[in-house]
Amino acid sequence: MAPLTEALAQCGRHAEVLRGAIADLPPAFDAAAVQRGEAALVRTTDQFVLRFIKLQDTLGEHVLRQFTADVLGEPVADLPLIDVLDRLERFGYLTTIGWLRWRALRNSLTHEYPEQPQIRAALLNEALGAAAGMIDLLRRIGERSAGR
Repeated sequence: MAPLTEALAQCGRHAEVLRGAIADLPPAFDAAAVQRGEAALVRTTDQFVLRFIKLQDTLGEHVLRQFTADVLGEPVADLPLIDVLDRLERFGYLTTIGWLRWRALRNSLTHEYPEQPQIRAALLNEALGAAAGMIDLLRRIGERSAGR
């Protein structure tokens, strides 16, 4: 299996579990629910956060550069990731600032903020929207890769 195909399949698995977790989460988090920490919500939230991180990591480390080189035909093998992001932005796949925000969000989600449930709730709410954006990016990249 080609590296891009394998990485897209891995992302597809992360996205599938992520969608399942989203379906089991409330449409929005609030500080009170985060602070209560009910076991079922914690488990589902943990699954959501884990798969959000895995999807963002796999896209960034294994898909974006390979897709840009193999499918879009751009010479990016030795370029920094920011230049790859700029190329993808030029082709309309993402915005560089949006990707960097997803990365910062991914990093923020690794922290629990036990004394600040309002911060945790705000991060989770932002991640719900970001997850939808990453899943859509994966879909568009997958469709374009299949139609090479």
